[in-house]
Amino acid sequence: MHRRSNKSLEDSMAQLIRALLQQVHHQDQIPGLLRTVYPSQGHEGEPQLAAEPSVFEYGSFIRKFMLHKRTENPMFATLGEATLHYAVTHQLYEECIAEGLFPNLPDDRRDEGVRCAVRMDLDRKLTWTLCQDHLETIEELAIPSLDIERYIDHAHQFTSLSRVNFTLSNILWLSREVDTYSQGDWIQHLKERDEQRDRLFGAMTAIDTHFDILSHLPPLQNPRSIDSFNWRQLVARLSDTNLSYVESIDRISGVNHDRGGRASKLLSKQPPYLPRCRALKRLATKTLGPDMFQWAVLEKKQRDEGHHQESGVGRHLSERGYHYDLVPLQSIRLVNKAASVLIQEMNDIAFAFSDTLEELAVSDWGTQGRPVWTDLGDTPQVIHGRGWNLPRLRILSLEVNNFQLHFDMDALHRSSALESLCLQDSVMTYNLHDIWSWPSVHLPRLKKLELTGSPALRINLESLHHSPCLEELTLSILLIERGDGAFYFHVPSPQDLESEDSDDHELSGASVNVSHGYQSIGRRPRWTWDWYLPKLSKLHLDAVFAYRFDFQWLQHLPNLQHIRVNSISSGDRLHERCITLKDLSRGKQEQQDEDGDHTVSDRYIRLPKLESIDLDGYWSFDEDVMETLCLIVSPNLRRVNLGYNGGGYTLQKWITLSRKMPCIERLVLNMNPPLTHDRIKEQGLVPPNELKDEQRHKRRIEYVLDWDTYYDVLEL
Repeated sequence: MHRRSNKSLEDSMAQLIRALLQQVHHQDQIPGLLRTVYPSQGHEGEPQLAAEPSVFEYGSFIRKFMLHKRTENPMFATLGEATLHYAVTHQLYEECIAEGLFPNLPDDRRDEGVRCAVRMDLDRKLTWTLCQDHLETIEELAIPSLDIERYIDHAHQFTSLSRVNFTLSNILWLSREVDTYSQGDWIQHLKERDEQRDRLFGAMTAIDTHFDILSHLPPLQNPRSIDSFNWRQLVARLSDTNLSYVESIDRISGVNHDRGGRASKLLSKQPPYLPRCRALKRLATKTLGPDMFQWAVLEKKQRDEGHHQESGVGRHLSERGYHYDLVPLQSIRLVNKAASVLIQEMNDIAFAFSDTLEELAVSDWGTQGRPVWTDLGDTPQVIHGRGWNLPRLRILSLEVNNFQLHFDMDALHRSSALESLCLQDSVMTYNLHDIWSWPSVHLPRLKKLELTGSPALRINLESLHHSPCLEELTLSILLIERGDGAFYFHVPSPQDLESEDSDDHELSGASVNVSHGYQSIGRRPRWTWDWYLPKLSKLHLDAVFAYRFDFQWLQHLPNLQHIRVNSISSGDRLHERCITLKDLSRGKQEQQDEDGDHTVSDRYIRLPKLESIDLDGYWSFDEDVMETLCLIVSPNLRRVNLGYNGGGYTLQKWITLSRKMPCIERLVLNMNPPLTHDRIKEQGLVPPNELKDEQRHKRRIEYVLDWDTYYDVLEL
């Protein structure tokens, strides 16, 4: 079936290309290779393209030519004999042998190498033939590196080009000395390197770092978006490009593609470009320094001063109907590659774009390798968010890799529209007496709360009482890597946690920090389980939050669909939890029927929408607990994942239970000790490669046992 589908695609592609070639204005300029590979009906032995009436005029609407994706393109799979015939008749075969283009190939595979070389030549010729009559309207183009000179001669005609890639037949490792070449030498060097690096046998790689070529192309025509595809084309002609229409800049995806720093060097020699983007709404980029947004701060101050003046220029302009429009930036995502705290940049953003800003995300993750191990301290040195007033802010995400994050909760009070809050730092270890709590905040529209590190340890959990719209909740700290490559969470000992829970005094030295103006309520966060979150659908708890997890809390979460709890710690089985039927009961809120008698279903919490539960760490269950959980508490479970020892249940017991579960689809169990393949098959489970045809159409339950997959085929 797959081969027939490919054959149909190849035939359709060849038919389309023949139709396009028929519309080329100068038929006599079509290369012989194209006539050989895409022949129309003609005289025997003289394949040619018939000048038939075209079905459509492709030049009127086609704007993108990107043929150069990979060497082994499916559309060329059936062209073997034609390409080999062309190679032999045009002495290309002998040239390939003489040039030693495939010295490591055995003799019986040299025909394959020649076909590959011809296909690449076909790519180049086909691209130029199809686009040469429409250079003025092409917006996106992939230029083969061996044809660069031809395209440079016509660069002035590319008046609409907005994206250009230079495609090579193999990965090209350019040396930095290329930057010093003249235009002609650079092109020759590029061609020679392209031919020398086994160009016949690798995936073609598109790169767009060639500023010497880009500088010959016309500037972008009133671009509305800037991204990794056209960023270098913009930099090459930055001063000549009209940026007043740009609404979106996304340089994060291409932040690591500036080989040799060529773009940065060119950019540093030119005036700042952001002030010219007067329609900019979305910005994603690496930071450019603490003065990156000083221009916006100055504009905002000038605008505010003009509004508050009773007389003068501001009032005069206002009376005449003029308005000083600020850049309407709504979304900012910054990647910080340095170990700075970005206080200046974020404060400037909060001030300059306070009227329009809806999303602020700052991160230095992925730029420094593993996070810097940070211990929890009790004296904040730098406060983020102080003085911010962002009434339209909906999304706030601060993720830092090198220091402890301290955030002014008053800024959240002034952000009543906030819907998503993510605060994360690299705190991995702590002492309980170092934890002091942030003030409670009222976030009535909050839908997603994700806290990692010290923000999770210091959040005032009373805030959850004021977040009725919350849909996703994550409380975690970072994993610590052991010497053997394993990872674990720091979790205080059970004795310390019990002592902490019974200790009700305030921490000494945890009062208001006058020197820094940072407010704390001086009391460690206390766990309560009486939050009512009617819309919460996803719950993710790690480390100490997972160890303190209480099933009874779930009775206040009627919409819960996914639970993930991970309590893996360094102390072997030190933090093991044993779940009893009492943990699943309703406790004091136990319901009664009309006669005052207890029914079985009334005794336990109900989670009718729960679809998946993931318990990682040391968990064990008393008799009948899992059956109660899976059949009464959450009868619609689809996926169950238990960490160590299968929750204390045998595989046979799990099989018996799962067959009673009406919706179950997948169980992930780590049995201890691991079961052998034969033992698993004795329990009636079938490996994927042993499923019979009739079994594939029946309902099956997937089991993942120590990374191996098996199926329990159910007889209806």
